[in-house]
Amino acid sequence: MQKPGALEATLSEQTFNQLRSIIQERAGIEFPEEKRYLLESRVRPRLVACGLSSFEAYTRHLRDGRDSVEMTHLLNAVTINETSFFRHASQFEALRDQILPELIEMRRKEGTKTVRLWSAACSAGDEAYSLAILIQERIKPRFPRMKFQVLGTDINTEVLEEARAGEYRERAIRNVPETYLRKYFRKKGRERGNSYVLDSSIRDMVTFKALNLTDSRDMRRMRDYDVIMCANVLIYFDQSQKKQVLKYMHRALRPGGYLFVGGSEALGDSASQFESVQKEGALAYRRSREVRSRSPT
Repeated sequence: MQKPGALEATLSEQTFNQLRSIIQERAGIEFPEEKRYLLESRVRPRLVACGLSSFEAYTRHLRDGRDSVEMTHLLNAVTINETSFFRHASQFEALRDQILPELIEMRRKEGTKTVRLWSAACSAGDEAYSLAILIQERIKPRFPRMKFQVLGTDINTEVLEEARAGEYRERAIRNVPETYLRKYFRKKGRERGNSYVLDSSIRDMVTFKALNLTDSRDMRRMRDYDVIMCANVLIYFDQSQKKQVLKYMHRALRPGGYLFVGGSEALGDSASQFESVQKEGALAYRRSREVRSRSPT
């Protein structure tokens, strides 16, 4: 039962520091001082859900470690999930016209018949499904003998359930070409407007799973990807965490594979791990074609 005062509780500086430390430790997400109001608004419903009257009590509840499910609810509440289909048009053009054909030819010469793509921090699946549509429409007809695997990962388990359902509001599909919209989306009326359900032929092309980009155990299992899409994610990490995540992603790429990040994001010191290349007006980062080390570290 909700205790009196939960809706009126305020987040003190001390408790804000404790909460953001917990979130950074578990998810790598930074909440600077100017975002205290945002953290307060996102966490307040969790006070209500737990029947607690203050942020201090909620922080103690997290710290005692007995409610691991609540930690998942907290991370779901604070992660930011703003995305849409074909959001970075130049990146998809580069994949269509240059990068995927280049990678396919490279893999065929190596005797590999599968190209693997990973949408990191995929939110509700818009980007991962955009990759699947692109492959189905523009790549498979040119390379019918190749196989493609598309993976979407996110730390937020709630948005992953939305991704698997494949139902989207009009804002999410605003950049979808009309031909694709007619072919792959079914309009469905809702009380507060229309939604669009993605066809199962595209949904079946994508696998989703929960993954924390800052968790070394999770990331050690991510290997042999040809393309990693990681747009508008690195900005939420501090410098050391960003450097570590980029190290994991470099290792997850096959030699010659490509990493895409957001247009306003910079790799900083980690850029030296990659070769920066311009493709169709899009900046991409390529892992060099050196022989992969067999070291487990």
